[in-house]
Amino acid sequence: METEFITITEYCVNYNIEPAFIDLLEESGIITLTLIDTEKYIRLTQLNELERYIHFHYDLQINIEGIDAIRHLLEKVNDMQEEIRHLKKQLRLHE
Repeated sequence: METEFITITEYCVNYNIEPAFIDLLEESGIITLTLIDTEKYIRLTQLNELERYIHFHYDLQINIEGIDAIRHLLEKVNDMQEEIRHLKKQLRLHE
């Protein structure tokens, strides 16, 4: 478990982040936390995503609703980029 998760408490202490902010991200469905016993954990694979949201909130002063909107738009952009790649590949096959 040590290599797959980090506790929210440990993360918040190390990076000087308010645990309430991470709780709000979870309550809004922006991130997924894992509850083991009484401690909340985040997967190491989600840390880049969490750091992005922390940057949005603390550096750019974006609220939770704004973070959720940005997340949704970025997902749409990624989907569209993937579709463009797929269409270009199909087009090359037909040339």
